[in-house]
Amino acid sequence: MADVGAGRITAAFASLGAAATHVAVAPGHFGDWPLSGVFFFATAVFQAGWALAVMRGAGGRTMAAGLLVNAGSVLLWAVSRTSGLPVGPHSGIAEQVDRVDLTTVAFEVAVCVLALWCLWSRHARGFRSSFSAAVVIGAAGAGVTGLAMPAVELAGSHSHGHETTDESVPHSHGQDGEHPATPTPTPTPGGGEGGTPPTPPTVGETGEPERLAPASSHTHRPGTAPHDD
Repeated sequence: MADVGAGRITAAFASLGAAATHVAVAPGHFGDWPLSGVFFFATAVFQAGWALAVMRGAGGRTMAAGLLVNAGSVLLWAVSRTSGLPVGPHSGIAEQVDRVDLTTVAFEVAVCVLALWCLWSRHARGFRSSFSAAVVIGAAGAGVTGLAMPAVELAGSHSHGHETTDESVPHSHGQDGEHPATPTPTPTPGGGEGGTPPTPPTVGETGEPERLAPASSHTHRPGTAPHDD
C-alpha cells in the first residue's frame, strides 16, 4: 500500500464509508420498495469491492468505473431530493434530506474527485517511507470511521422506528410472564369498599325486631264507641 499513493488510499476509505451507509439504509428501503433495497445493497457491494481493488493498485479502468458509479449515485440522489424519482411507490414526490444522505453523498463526491485526479495524473505517487504511508492510512481510516459511524447508527434507528408493535400501552408482568390479576377491593371497617361510606340498613335488615308504635294511654269504658279526643 505504500506504492498506491495518498489519493487512492483516501478514495478507497471514502468508498468504504459510502458502502457502510448504504448497507445501513438498505433494510428500511426494502419495506417501501424491494427493488430500491436491492439497489442499495448492490451499490454497497460495488463500493466495497472497488475500495479493495484500489488498495491493491487497480488500473485506470477500475478508477473510471468507480467515478461513473459514484457520480451516477450522486445524480440519482439529487433527482430524488428535488423532483422525486420517476418510478416507484413514491414517484414524483421529493424526499427529505437528512444527515445520512449528506454523509453518503460527501463520501461519493470525494471518491469522484479523487478518482478523477488519479486518472488525470496517470500514475500513482507512492510514499517516501512506510511511516508516512501508515500516517495517511490511519488518518483516512479514522476520519471516515468518525463520519460513517454516526450516520450508520442514525440509519439503524430510522429503520427500527418504522416497526410497530401491538402493545401500545405499557403494562407490567408478574412471574412467568403472566398478567397480574385485578386486585380485589378490601372492605373497610364501616362496610364500604374503597373509602365509600356504607349505606344505612333499611328497616328489617338489621336483625332486630321491629318496634311497634306505642299504644295510646287513653282508655274507653266498655260499651262506648271510640272517639277522637
